[in-house]
Amino acid sequence: MSQSSAGDRASFFFAGAAIGAAAALLLAPDSGKRTRRKLRRQGEDLADSLIESGKDLVEQCEDLYKQSADMVEDAGRELSGKYRALTEYSKHLLDEAESILRRTKVGSFGR
Repeated sequence: MSQSSAGDRASFFFAGAAIGAAAALLLAPDSGKRTRRKLRRQGEDLADSLIESGKDLVEQCEDLYKQSADMVEDAGRELSGKYRALTEYSKHLLDEAESILRRTKVGSFGR
């Protein structure tokens, strides 16, 4: 689930909860005590839902953290391998250049 999607869902949830609570107060045929009890129950349900959403968010953050750690580790391994290959190739080129210079010196002094 994307972060914007989760944020949109939470926004719609809160808007719906507020509209529902306002409608319940305006249209409530129950007594004040009963209405307060219903509101308290709805508040508890909302709190439970928020806690559950928070747990889901924490879980998603942990997953993203693990994925990013894996990606960094993989990139590090890849770069390390490429660095080693480049170092070896550089050594090979240096050896080859030294060999050419030696042959050039021998050839020019031999004449």
